[in-house]
Amino acid sequence: MSENKIPKLLLVDLVHKEGGGMNLLFKEIIEDSISHFLFLPRREILASVEPYFQNEHCLRGQDIDLSRHEGNCLYYVKKGGVEVSYDSGGTRIVLALIGEDEFFGEIGFFDGLTRVRKIKASENSMLSIMDAVSASRLRLENPRLYADFLALVAMSICKKFRKVVADTQNLAGYTASLSSGRRPLFSKPRPVPANIFETHIWKEVTGHVERFKAHMYEIASSVQASNSTEIDEQLYLYLKETMDAFDGYLEVLAQKLDAQKGISEYIWGYIFKEIFPYFMRSRFAERAYFKPKGYAGDFLMMEAIYRNIPDGDGLLGIMLDRYCLDAPPPRAVRGRRRLLSELLEKHVKQFMDGSDTIGIMNLACGSNRELFDFIARFPHSEKLDCLCIDADPEALEYTSKYVDVFEHRAKITLMQENVLKWALGRVRHNFQMRDIIYSAGLTDYLDDRLFAALATRAWDYLKPGGILILSNFSKANPNKAWMDHIFQWKLIHRDENDLKSIFDKTPFGRDIEVLSEPEGVNLFAIARKRT
Repeated sequence: MSENKIPKLLLVDLVHKEGGGMNLLFKEIIEDSISHFLFLPRREILASVEPYFQNEHCLRGQDIDLSRHEGNCLYYVKKGGVEVSYDSGGTRIVLALIGEDEFFGEIGFFDGLTRVRKIKASENSMLSIMDAVSASRLRLENPRLYADFLALVAMSICKKFRKVVADTQNLAGYTASLSSGRRPLFSKPRPVPANIFETHIWKEVTGHVERFKAHMYEIASSVQASNSTEIDEQLYLYLKETMDAFDGYLEVLAQKLDAQKGISEYIWGYIFKEIFPYFMRSRFAERAYFKPKGYAGDFLMMEAIYRNIPDGDGLLGIMLDRYCLDAPPPRAVRGRRRLLSELLEKHVKQFMDGSDTIGIMNLACGSNRELFDFIARFPHSEKLDCLCIDADPEALEYTSKYVDVFEHRAKITLMQENVLKWALGRVRHNFQMRDIIYSAGLTDYLDDRLFAALATRAWDYLKPGGILILSNFSKANPNKAWMDHIFQWKLIHRDENDLKSIFDKTPFGRDIEVLSEPEGVNLFAIARKRT
């Protein structure tokens, strides 16, 4: 057997650590490029069975009608690439980009069931097609080659099956662990240590909480007494002063409790219980805490921040929602959208003279607002080839129905995929090399190793001179304590030195540019792939 090896496969294990969190353990496994089921190397097998295939040329963008091929057929991409997609509510969502030297249609080849996915050539391509008659002829004429070929196809099926298993087990668990997940932290009562009531910090906290509740009760009573449907601006200013003062205290408290781990969870649990009836009237606060999609910063939360229209239970809820939407983090998210759109425009213009097509890839894309803000004002949209990737198909459908709603000539591909799997090398797609790769709200959920893995993976898919843009919440966030301990919206906050240190572990190196939006809450790391 040949000693040749295929590239290392990166596997990920999840290991529980003390406190309920999870750690990533990276394992490298080297597999023989020739399975023990095969008598011949892969290339020799494919060359030997070539006479049993029929070749078909496909133009870029051409839909490939599999139903017109008689019998059960197996497809092999000899040149170019194809995209596999499905329609969801009128939106075409791409599931896979299949490149050269890859099979598709393996399951249908064996079981003969109707294919429900749609196939389109992503570039000028040549497909090799084997039908059932040709397969039978191969079996009769060369049984040994036939056995080798079936083993080769079975290996292709196994590879895809392992990806599905990884997606539904370990890696899915890890993505859930990136945030606090669906389950609220404060879900059931627990006994409080008796000695906590005598501590100075407990007496201090209860004093601040009781004063906050007294102010909120006064505000709620005034709202109820007014019988008005409009916000009293003076009353709102009083609410804002109350919330600002309490939020400021929580930031100071968080620093104090860092040194008192034994009692901190009880302190935060008490604060949450006491103020819950007030702040949960806000739609923003409600969604942030309960996380209906499993994490706080989903695309619908971003859309609510972009709309900036307060909503809540009653007039008090609307006032609280207005306060939440006007806090520094949501203002920073709106500023992030504007700055990203401007950065896209700036760097696209730099690539205008060097290429007929400018490739953009948006990772964990959400609703793609910043991308379409840019496209709407860009006079040469026909030059843009945009690949937008998100694990949530609803985000992609939303983009198609409510964001991509004006006339332009850009090529837009909406793809459903877990970006973390891609970053870890667990999935491979026939992505074209890109001029710009960016992500607006992903890296502040990732630890340093996974952040570096994402940046390194992006390097592999950037053209020489290409740009990577990654945003991350800053340590200067003045509402960090509220997000961490009340909303349970836990992000990994970083500063410029942190970002440069991470990039120093990637092919980009630490020579990156770091910008921020006007609030100074959201940082942007901009790295160029040096030629």
